Formats: sequence, structure tokens, C-alpha cells
Amino acid sequence: MSESINIAFVFDDKFSDLFRVAVYSIDQNTKSKLAIYIVDGGISETNKRKIFQLREKCKNILSIKINAPERISVFENFPTEKRFNSVVFYRLAIPKVFPELDRVIYLDCDIVAIGDISELWNEDLQGRPFGAVEEDGNFFGEKIRANKLKYLKFPKENRYYNSGVFLMDPKKFEESQIFERVINQIKKTKIFLHYPEQDAMNMCLRNDEHLPLHPKYNFMPFALLAKKCFHDIGRKVVLIEYACVKPWEMNRTTVKIFHKLGLCRYSTFMLQKFWYYADKLGDVTLSNKNPLSALKFFYKRLLQPLERLAVGAISKIIQILKNLHPKKIHE
Repeated sequence: MSESINIAFVFDDKFSDLFRVAVYSIDQNTKSKLAIYIVDGGISETNKRKIFQLREKCKNILSIKINAPERISVFENFPTEKRFNSVVFYRLAIPKVFPELDRVIYLDCDIVAIGDISELWNEDLQGRPFGAVEEDGNFFGEKIRANKLKYLKFPKENRYYNSGVFLMDPKKFEESQIFERVINQIKKTKIFLHYPEQDAMNMCLRNDEHLPLHPKYNFMPFALLAKKCFHDIGRKVVLIEYACVKPWEMNRTTVKIFHKLGLCRYSTFMLQKFWYYADKLGDVTLSNKNPLSALKFFYKRLLQPLERLAVGAISKIIQILKNLHPKKIHE
């Protein structure tokens, strides 16, 4: 195994600042040396200079290497939502772009580390091509699983996993022809995939081809069951992935006010972790100054549940009254 921890990212200019925050947070929480590998999805020379300057601020980075993938036309033409583009597929090409790797952690850019990533690095893959955190049961319940089964038509025994964090054995990944199988899946897919490469992988790979990783390695704090999961795992989170809610799209002042008032402490804690590392790194310009984005989020977190409880209670009272005095209520 490599003496350093190999970590790979795939992104374009849009995610360059997020990438730098992610790497900085990993460096701050990990004692081991880091080797960073980047699959270039369209990064400007200006941002490349900023990326290489990370070595001045991150004491554990041994090297940073950037390579461009061979473009695949089926990926370029596959329809995706606005927040995605064909770049997302190239995480599956990491073994081809960096054939020298014998083991690697792949990370999305919308991640911060609050624990030591060497815990993930030292996980035993038990002979499988990759490990990933399953959403089913950890972050989403049976209703969402049933909807995915119906829409994506993947095998019923499969547990749907998230592609934001992989622990990968590149040699076994290549032997299993996962990249090629996903290409074939995309070619024959007739439905729109909301999470393109993630959905395609779950559709065409066997359940036993991935190792289920502990949810602390890809913790999605704003998923439906996340708060319960947070307490179930003893608050031991290594990597936060900002799925569903993005702190850089929210007004920071509003978040700070809610935190100081003691409102939504769990949510504000998770949101502020991103800005803690962004501020320490510096030269990050991602803040959205629209306070309504944060207020809308806190409405959903704080007031909407109360509203649902109130509506439910009123409905029950009306039903009780109808049962007690059916004629009077109808009149």
C-alpha cells in the first residue's frame, strides 16, 4: 500500500474553490501525508495556480497531480440536470487517468472533513472493487427506496449507495470493467437519471461488488434520517457531504444568528463547519448574500414541522367533534 493517502477529485472551474476547502479541511484533520490526484474536467490556469498553492498552506500534502481524461461522447451527450454535467462520469475513469494508483479515495468537492480520513483509508475492502456508503437505511427510508426501485428498476437485493465517496481498488475496478459497464448502461437507458453516474452504477452493478462503508465516511446531514443517524453513530463523523443543502448558497449571518439563539443547533453546526475551514483557508468567494435562502431552510427545519403538527392536531379535533355530534357539524 502507498506510504501516503491517495485522494482523487474530478471537477471543473465551478467547483475549484470547494475543492480547495475540502482538501484544506482534510489536511487539518489528518496526520498522514496526502497525495492529491485531479481529473481535469475544465480547470483554468488561474485556478490551477491556486490549487498548487495549497501546498503552502497544507503541511501534509506531498504532491498534487492534474491529468485530463479522454473524453467519451456518450457521456458528453447524456442529458443531466443543470447542477450536473458530463464531468461527473469521469470519477469512474480514475484508474485509467492515473494507472499508477494501487488504492485511492475518491471524494466529491462538496465535502469537508471533521475527522481523520486515514480511518477510511485503512478500511479492508475484502477483495471488492470499491466501498461506498449506502443511503438506504442510513439517510433515507423505505418509501424513497421503493420509489427508486420502481423508477430505476435496479435489482431488489441491491442497496442504493451514494457515489460522493469511494474507497477504490483501481486494479479490481478495472478487472470488473465498471467504467465500461456504466457506459453500456448509459447507452441503453431510456429514462432521465437525476443522479446520472450514481443511478447508472446502482442499476448495472451487483450488490456484492461494493463494500458497505460506515455512514460516518459520507455523512449527509440534511437527509431525512440524518439526525437520527448522527446520534446512532455517537456523533463520530469523518466526512460531511453537503447533499440537499449547500452552506455557500446560504446567508452566513442568518445561520450565525440562529446558532447563537440556540435554534436548529444540529443544522447550524453542520453548516458552519464549511465556513470555518473556508475562512481559515482564505481567498474563497462563495457566499450567497440573499438572507431568504437561509430563512427558507430554517422554516423547513423549525417551523414547518410545527405547522404539520398543528394541522394534524386540528384535523383530529375536527374528526372527534364530527364523531360526537355528526348532525350538528354537518349543519
